[in-house]
Amino acid sequence: MKKKYKKILASLILMLTLALCICFSYGFYKSVKDNNKEAIVLTDEYLSVNYLDGRSFDIKELKPNDVVAKKISVTNVNTLTSYLTISLMDVNKTSDNLNLTVYDHENNIVYDKTITNIDTIIVKGVDLPAGQTLSYTLMVKNNGSESSSFYANILAYKEVVKQASNTFKDTLLKNNEVKDYSISLVSNISEDDEGLVKTADDMGDTYIFRGNVLNNNVNFSNFNWKILRINGDSTIRLVLTDVLDNQVAYNDDVEETEDYTSKLKFDNSKIKGELEKFLSTNLQENSKYIVESTFCEDTTTFKEENNIIYLNPYNRAFVDNTPTLTCMGNKIKSKIGLLTVDEIVLAGAYQKNSNTKYYLYNQAINNGYWTMSGSQILKNNNAVDAISVNKDGSLNYERKISTPLSIRPVINLDSNTIVSGDGSLDNPYTIK
Repeated sequence: MKKKYKKILASLILMLTLALCICFSYGFYKSVKDNNKEAIVLTDEYLSVNYLDGRSFDIKELKPNDVVAKKISVTNVNTLTSYLTISLMDVNKTSDNLNLTVYDHENNIVYDKTITNIDTIIVKGVDLPAGQTLSYTLMVKNNGSESSSFYANILAYKEVVKQASNTFKDTLLKNNEVKDYSISLVSNISEDDEGLVKTADDMGDTYIFRGNVLNNNVNFSNFNWKILRINGDSTIRLVLTDVLDNQVAYNDDVEETEDYTSKLKFDNSKIKGELEKFLSTNLQENSKYIVESTFCEDTTTFKEENNIIYLNPYNRAFVDNTPTLTCMGNKIKSKIGLLTVDEIVLAGAYQKNSNTKYYLYNQAINNGYWTMSGSQILKNNNAVDAISVNKDGSLNYERKISTPLSIRPVINLDSNTIVSGDGSLDNPYTIK
């Protein structure tokens, strides 16, 4: 009887030992509820990751100024140094005003940015020696004025090789020469490759490509784009290399009005509908990479004489030659828009001079295309003009807004976008 008992006991011990070996070989999952928070420990042969407050944010209502924190600790259970990376995945939110701040175990801020729509690396390739533990606190705050829902998974993992994680902005600054803006720089057309010009917009330092640039090509959603600039918030502004198939009037409203600038408003234009159709039809599959950004609608007045009201975009482009990326008019929030005349001048155009050597010129565009910039109001003629770009790359400030012209869409990519390629025609940048 005793021998039989010993055999049963030995069998049970063997089975338990095998089960433990399998667990440690393939990792194990442990769930412990503590104060209504689900702690999860995941262990493999390299790391033991303790998600002290669960592996995901699942917030139904985050009110303005509310903060929700999650803690995570990671221990290297191997005999070799590991490289720890932590990412925020599968983001789903109803507000663009959520911010993520990450603190390390010494309460140093290691990440502090607005949460975007795409998977984001928040801790990258940190050395984690054998037997040591690193801990982090992830804090989400609603900086907006309205409540928001928020969902995202937290993923901590080991990288085999320590690598840098360069955003699209990092890649562009690394691959291009940067020049500081000066009035003399834009006093004529630009036919040479002048790289990136550093200036300012409403959000901070911005870098715009100028001249005969050859390495600002992007393939996105099976369309070819040119990189126009790095915005002040680190998003990347792209302009379609070609134009849309149909030509439309900016606004075919010819009724008399006390406020003719209203006919130049983007929200009132026929162009807006065409752009949104292109966005929903052709770019929807990759829409999470496209962010809502600021487009400048400047209808402010420069001067009035002989019953002609001249607008400030006309003054900056054709009189004072002082283009600026700081918006002097209305800031329109949209996922898609048009170029401004200021951007085109900084890119290399100069007044009515032909320029077939800067990157915005495309010989396949056989007709002029619209900008978002108004130029003048002819009160005696009940007419409104906006600035367009002619097929030879020159600027035109006398184009009636009722004239059908081509449309060249502009979008902005998420600041956390990571790309491969070198921007050449043969190897354009593509989303990684």
